Amino acid sequence: MKKMPFSSRSTLNKPSIRRAAIGVVAFASAAVLLAGCSTGTSSATASSKIRIVDIAALITDSFFITGECGAKDAAAKYGASLTFEGPTGNSATDEIKAFAAAAATDPNAMLVAPFSNTGFSTTVGPLMKKGVPVWATGQSLTPADAYGTTITNYLEASKPLEQIIGTLSKGTGTVGLIADTTGNTTDSDRYTQLVPALEKDYPGLKVLAPQYAQNSTSIAATDTAALIQGNPNMSVIYATSGPEAVGAASAIKAAGDTKKISLVSFDSSPDQITLLKNGQLAATVGQSPYEGSYIAVQQVIKYLKAHPGSTKAVPATAALTATPTYLLTPQNVNTATAKKYQYFTSCS
Repeated sequence: MKKMPFSSRSTLNKPSIRRAAIGVVAFASAAVLLAGCSTGTSSATASSKIRIVDIAALITDSFFITGECGAKDAAAKYGASLTFEGPTGNSATDEIKAFAAAAATDPNAMLVAPFSNTGFSTTVGPLMKKGVPVWATGQSLTPADAYGTTITNYLEASKPLEQIIGTLSKGTGTVGLIADTTGNTTDSDRYTQLVPALEKDYPGLKVLAPQYAQNSTSIAATDTAALIQGNPNMSVIYATSGPEAVGAASAIKAAGDTKKISLVSFDSSPDQITLLKNGQLAATVGQSPYEGSYIAVQQVIKYLKAHPGSTKAVPATAALTATPTYLLTPQNVNTATAKKYQYFTSCS
């Protein structure tokens, strides 16, 4: 995944500032969820032998790196060890293989941030039956085999974009949609309700069918260039994740249409923050991967402490724990609140 320079994030890399900016949200939410996590013997003693493996969908992506930071901070606080693993390419198959390989090392608990919500049924279920809690982050599993799930309410989070798109387009012209992959519900939830709402509330808008860029900046740029060329009345382009937004921005700039075509997106990678500050991105929805993974680690540690040495099946649930989002704009991007929703490229 190509990354643009982002020199302004250096202060957020410092652990103390990072925890102040993002961790405070996690600590506040988790206090209610995890009251009693330190019961029994001390946290360090009770958790000293707990080994957790966190499998990300793409370990080079800033969203998943931010989740890694939350997971590692929680593990450090409660005396557990945590390793962060996963593919370096955009491959659901490779992530499933990475999960299976890690599961074979007999960890005490696992986290997974799945690209495919249907690809883990043969691995998560057997682990849970052996007494190993598995927590999903960022996406739910089908079937609902996990002990719990922390996830953005994507349908709600995309709603503010309707008003933004309506305002930017003035209710006329064509809206282009650059999405990730077909069948990816995490991605499609970001536009399946948004598109009908736009068509209902702004009948003068024409919303095009999604173009699938497969999490690739270069494919997104190519798709966007084709949309611009084929639709001279294009007013807004909506990119559903970071690489799509970066590719779309480059195509809009190359076409010389930065004043005519507005760009909005989902996620808040360092590249997207740069685009916001440069005026190339009108708005984007930031998520809380740090909080989602922090809570996940707390929850599996709480379970293990309550069931020491148990080999009984861990109860699975379809219940979801929603994590907050925030609409970032060029006007608020430098505020303290906005910085809580901006992703990292490292945990140092």
